[in-house]
Amino acid sequence: MKVNVTSSKGLESKLSVIVTKKEIQEKIDEKLDEVKDTINLKGFRPGKAPRELLKKQFGKVLYGEVIEKTLNDSAFQALKDKNIKPAGQPKIDIKSSGEDKDLEFTIEVEKVPEIKKVDLSKIEIEKYEVKADKKDLETRLNQLAESSKKYNDKDASKAATNNDLVEFNYEATVDGKSFEGNKGVKLQIVLGKDLFIKGFDKQIIGVRKNDEKVVKINLPDNYPKKELAGKASEFKCKITNIKSPEEQKIDDAFAKNMGAKDLSDLKSMIEKQISKEFESITNQFCKKEILDQLDKQFKIDLPKGMLEAEVKTVEHTMVHEKMSEKGEKDHSKIKLDDDDQKEVRKISERRVKLALVLSNIGEEHSVKVSSQELQGELEKQLRMYPGQEKTIREYYQKNPSELTKLRGPIFEDKVMNLIKEKAKTKVKSITKEELQNIMRPDRDDKTKPKTKTAKKATANKSGTKKTSKK
Repeated sequence: MKVNVTSSKGLESKLSVIVTKKEIQEKIDEKLDEVKDTINLKGFRPGKAPRELLKKQFGKVLYGEVIEKTLNDSAFQALKDKNIKPAGQPKIDIKSSGEDKDLEFTIEVEKVPEIKKVDLSKIEIEKYEVKADKKDLETRLNQLAESSKKYNDKDASKAATNNDLVEFNYEATVDGKSFEGNKGVKLQIVLGKDLFIKGFDKQIIGVRKNDEKVVKINLPDNYPKKELAGKASEFKCKITNIKSPEEQKIDDAFAKNMGAKDLSDLKSMIEKQISKEFESITNQFCKKEILDQLDKQFKIDLPKGMLEAEVKTVEHTMVHEKMSEKGEKDHSKIKLDDDDQKEVRKISERRVKLALVLSNIGEEHSVKVSSQELQGELEKQLRMYPGQEKTIREYYQKNPSELTKLRGPIFEDKVMNLIKEKAKTKVKSITKEELQNIMRPDRDDKTKPKTKTAKKATANKSGTKKTSKK
């Protein structure tokens, strides 16, 4: 095989490739040797027919298969020999082919730009931990105390008051008629919470054990049976028991019942829980800070094919965002103005650049996506669409290339985690209010924490083009 680079400008290269007829004939002979034992020719035992006779009978079919494979293999090898890493699908143009001819073709390709090695230890990031303030702690402790509250039987002579737990059986009617689901046994409600039917609790206040009470109330507007929604109804209730709440002290004994060593330990557990609840948000800020640093650090030429493909994706997203804002259903009525197009180009350039940089970092550090991780991502996708698991699984089985698209987000997450591990990390504790300030671009900068991320939080959309290089 002969390979020549006929032109090279920027990231674009054109190669000329010649695979001699002798090489092609050798490949056809190899193919014949592979299949001869499976071919039955009259008068010959399997595998014993002369090669020339087989070539005469099946040469054209085998030639087509060999040429297709040779074309793909040769193009791949030619790029590898010339150290060209394609940024997209190369364009192949056959110039000459045929039996007893050399295979001549050209390859037009955009290559991935050279990207300098990143010293990950020089990346500096701030990791936010949301700390609970006194109000948060008190709220959570009171919620725990309320959920674990114990109730004791109330003296039968005493009437039910707010905060009492009332147990009752009921039978409801609308216009004097029963309906499906109109009966309940040993239903329990805590008076004052109004969790059964709005306004129901007020009419139960004052009842005693064994009382019978008729509650007249409209069924909820969102009642499952639409024909009954909002209708006036009567609930005939038989009060079977009334219980009063025990006073729940928030002390060491309470904390031990919650699985903590003491109250101080319980508060520490709550603080960690609150911080965990905001982890996904703070991780996004951390990711953005990393991407911002990488974006500033690199100035590289971008492959036109990758960039234009990303522009179309971002345009599509922006059009649909504007459709949603305007309540428009016809996307053809949404036109992007010059400012929109500039924004689209800016976002696209950033995404393509960062996708290439992250891919390069991943390769430098041998980041791989295992088949188990890919399968795990597929299972995660399936859980998002309950009832459609079989259909979606079959779709991926029939379209293996679609399955490889799931690899990109996994690869990127693994690279980001690698960067976080090796970067210089400064942990900063902030309150929930400070985090909310960071998230609100309408706030004055003076109300925001004086951190790098805070200043960048409302900058242009970050994110990367999910890459599936690995």
